[in-house]
Amino acid sequence: MTYFELKKKLIDYPIFKIEDVFKWFPKENKRTLIFQLSIWTKKGHIERLRRGVYKFSDYQIKDISVLSSFFLPSYISCETALNYYGIIPDIPFATTSVVTTKTITIKTKNYGLFIYHHIKPELFFDYLKIDSDFLYSYKIATPEKALFDFLYLQSFKKNFDPENCFKEMRLDIGKSFKMNNLKKWQKLVSLKNKKFHLSIDNLLKKYKK
Repeated sequence: MTYFELKKKLIDYPIFKIEDVFKWFPKENKRTLIFQLSIWTKKGHIERLRRGVYKFSDYQIKDISVLSSFFLPSYISCETALNYYGIIPDIPFATTSVVTTKTITIKTKNYGLFIYHHIKPELFFDYLKIDSDFLYSYKIATPEKALFDFLYLQSFKKNFDPENCFKEMRLDIGKSFKMNNLKKWQKLVSLKNKKFHLSIDNLLKKYKK
């Protein structure tokens, strides 16, 4: 495999995983392919985003959100999604997503932090698919689910204040926000999680429609 053969084969996939290379060049020795990718990375032809994930150096990522789903099966949620919808004004310092696997943080050299919070499989739902550059897409929570996920994950922190947290968040909830969805999903969370239920109850009272 030459560099030009790789680029021709992945012309529509400027971001790729090492598994893609193995798939596209099945007759090549895997150790040789790994060595070639290492050489081309040192020469600046390709950029290593994280272990096993690369992109061609001449491709400029227009929307770093595509990396969130590309790194791990997930959907963007919490502060990142809330800011995306204009529900909170503060720009998050990292791209936050949720996964059904373990909580993990991925640090990239040029694209910031990607934080993945674990949630139970039964809470992994209500997200949209966003088509992005080339053939890439990513998933993002609906406004309601983003706030639900945020409150749920925050409720496990000792310093979480379910009564005053909304003042700090400076929420701007529009008329189209489906508050009843939170009330419905609230039933999926154990009553033992008192902080979470109190935060949802306070939210429903404060933003009654």
